[in-house]
Amino acid sequence: MRRAGYALAAVAVVLAAAGCGSDPKPVAAPEPVVDINTLDTGPYDTNPVDMGKPKNPEEAALVAAERLGSDLPLPMDIDPAFTYTGKLDTHVFVDPKLSVLKNFANFDDFKTDAPDLISGFADYSRNDPDNLGIEMVNAAMIFPTEQRATDVAAALERRDFGRNPQTQAVGIAKYPQAHAHWVPNKQVISLWYPLGRLVVYISFYDQDKIWFGKTDLSDLTTRASRDLDVLTPALDNFHPAAPEKLTEQPIDIDGMLGRTMTRPQSAHGEWTDPVGVYTGRAGLAFDSDPGESRKWWDTDGVDRFADYGNRLYRTRDAAAAKDLRDQLGGPDKHSRSAGTPKNLPIARCREYTGQEKDIIRYYCSVAHDRYTAIATGEQLLDAQQRISAQYAILVKADRK
Repeated sequence: MRRAGYALAAVAVVLAAAGCGSDPKPVAAPEPVVDINTLDTGPYDTNPVDMGKPKNPEEAALVAAERLGSDLPLPMDIDPAFTYTGKLDTHVFVDPKLSVLKNFANFDDFKTDAPDLISGFADYSRNDPDNLGIEMVNAAMIFPTEQRATDVAAALERRDFGRNPQTQAVGIAKYPQAHAHWVPNKQVISLWYPLGRLVVYISFYDQDKIWFGKTDLSDLTTRASRDLDVLTPALDNFHPAAPEKLTEQPIDIDGMLGRTMTRPQSAHGEWTDPVGVYTGRAGLAFDSDPGESRKWWDTDGVDRFADYGNRLYRTRDAAAAKDLRDQLGGPDKHSRSAGTPKNLPIARCREYTGQEKDIIRYYCSVAHDRYTAIATGEQLLDAQQRISAQYAILVKADRK
């Protein structure tokens, strides 16, 4: 959901402190018995779902891109300074013009150069909260064969190269197959790199040096090479299914989407990314403040993330799930406590009181076993009903 996705800036909070490694692991108190038949779930479905397999080629392509996103390193894994995302946008795409790759909007002939693009995943980040430093874009796109990836990387570079008469070719010593160029008066570098069936795109845009009229090609090439140093081994582990096998791949991972509340039909068109499930820390790509959220992500051992009607996290254990519940739904410096849902006292709700615009007002979270979910709403009752429905789904999923 566009506004809900952006609103996760209010969800990202700072962990006050992480326990010493020698301290005993916290043990979660037994979960109180909740009669899910007494919950106010409003119009929302309370049943787990079996996601099955993709219903059409486009859905299958999006699932492939989500799996790719689980292997694509986060910007802050490449350079710890890149923890600022700015406005969240679409990461998973079948058309680059609809992704965070805004420069692709000028590629009117992209489909001519890459008509057989299957799908891709893109990340945008920057190293300054006010966008006065460097912007980084990392993307990877899936193609039917390695030869097509090789051909497309060269074709996209030719078209990209021709967009500015000041463009100059650049060599990346460690990666001779990379097609790279820079625009000196803009202190920007772009790179296209074939990697198996993937085409990797990297861009760095240094607004700080532009502002002061400086250029530094060595800095740009060093950043691009270091980026590939991290991306290449990580993406070597990604093996996309053959094009004819894509519709045979399951949509879900470990039943995560099946445990997540279904997106309301009325919200069609308001979501920036498709329904998805991710492994490892890949879900931080969808967070407005990944640098801060990484603290509870790691402390609570989050290893699965699903985005459907709500957001669902799988943590290390039940104690970690409760800690994450309190991080996501408890009050912080930009919010205050709000009423808990009817007959669900184990939930936490808060109201955003900060000055940012376009932020969802209410947030409710709940934990069950290893799972923690967060629901949002412009009205408190809506957020309460969403999290109540989510809790019922988690309980029912355990009974199956």
